[in-house]
Amino acid sequence: MHVAKPTAEQLVWQDMELGVLIHYCLEIYRPELTGTWYKTKRVREEIPPQSIHPKKLEPAQWVRSAAQLGAKYAVLVANHCTGFSLWNTKVNDFSIASTDWRGGGGDICREFIEACRAYGLKPGFYYSTGCNGYYGIDDGLRWDYRSPYYQEYVKNVEAQVTELWTEYGELFEIWFDGGIVPPEMGGPDLTPILRKYQPRAICFQGPRDYEHNIRWVGNEDGLAPENCWATTNAGEARYDGTAPEEKAGVGDPDGKYYWPAETDMPNRTHAAFGGGWAWRAGEEHLCFTPEQLLDCYIRSVGRNSNLLLGMAISADGDFQDEEQFRAFGKLIRETFSTPVAYAEGPALTDGRTSLALPEGAAGKYVVIREDISDGQKIRGFRITADGRSIYESECVGHKRIVPLDLNGVRELSLEITKDAGGAAIRDLAVYG
Repeated sequence: MHVAKPTAEQLVWQDMELGVLIHYCLEIYRPELTGTWYKTKRVREEIPPQSIHPKKLEPAQWVRSAAQLGAKYAVLVANHCTGFSLWNTKVNDFSIASTDWRGGGGDICREFIEACRAYGLKPGFYYSTGCNGYYGIDDGLRWDYRSPYYQEYVKNVEAQVTELWTEYGELFEIWFDGGIVPPEMGGPDLTPILRKYQPRAICFQGPRDYEHNIRWVGNEDGLAPENCWATTNAGEARYDGTAPEEKAGVGDPDGKYYWPAETDMPNRTHAAFGGGWAWRAGEEHLCFTPEQLLDCYIRSVGRNSNLLLGMAISADGDFQDEEQFRAFGKLIRETFSTPVAYAEGPALTDGRTSLALPEGAAGKYVVIREDISDGQKIRGFRITADGRSIYESECVGHKRIVPLDLNGVRELSLEITKDAGGAAIRDLAVYG
């Protein structure tokens, strides 16, 4: 058995568990247009920056909502598929600085960073390298990556990410939607820039040779596989779009790379505009309920993955689903704040440890956290209640949440049935 080791930065990221992905995207100003027009140069004519007037745009309100949710980190979509930048970029004039927001010359990225500091969230930036409507770049089309036109685009990408990675301080997570065309194929050479300016940042689908990568879970449904390993192999780290074989999400317990999965989902259902990622008026009824989101939390955070929840920002510039976030955060805290029974660092005797439950306790969830500081070592486990086997699976990792009916149970036991040597439990708990 091979045990890939996490970096210290990856361990910190896994402890964060819950983050937000903030979408304020230009296409919301022309929701009547369909197709991928916003990935073409047509976007320059359909939505020139001077035509948008967000009257309620306050990045601090976005971050405050994330804090109310209980998110520990926030990723701002600084440049989406339109190529519109949320900072005062020097590379082109297709940015928020060309609008009348803040009287012109405004910088959403800077105010976002300041708000994260104020509310105690770790900040990150999303940058689309594969799609950029301003330059007419769409990764859904065939490209000669070594053509002079694409190489000029590559220079612009490298210049813009350098701005993002040098002008706003240390970043916690950097997001590459769909990954990156590698430099050996003609894509941007980002690893040296990362190592120079943001050497501690976690990278979602980052360059293969970067130290602190994480991977996509393979869907946008808030659903990690039942056994979602933090380790994988490079050829299986990207979802290929086929439902029967989601290797990207499952990973490989003996995988060469420690690239844990992040489960991203919008805060509105896929029936909403932009698959739920983007805002459109009159779609408030398409917000997920707090109970639906709790189920997604259990199926992502509770399956060794972080949950990254989208925030659809309105055309006025505010986050209008704040009550959804407050209610979901309250539900998480009510469900997982006070354990019925708890053991920190319980010793394993012949691979087994037990918890005594108070008489009459109404247990609903078993929560197991493995000590993964030296890698993920548990490969199989069993839960028994009063000597009776009630659940068996394989992967634990950072956290495993198992919904079970434990009413009337007096003793719950956890047995490690298979391991790679030296498996240990960080803590074991039951919640009612």
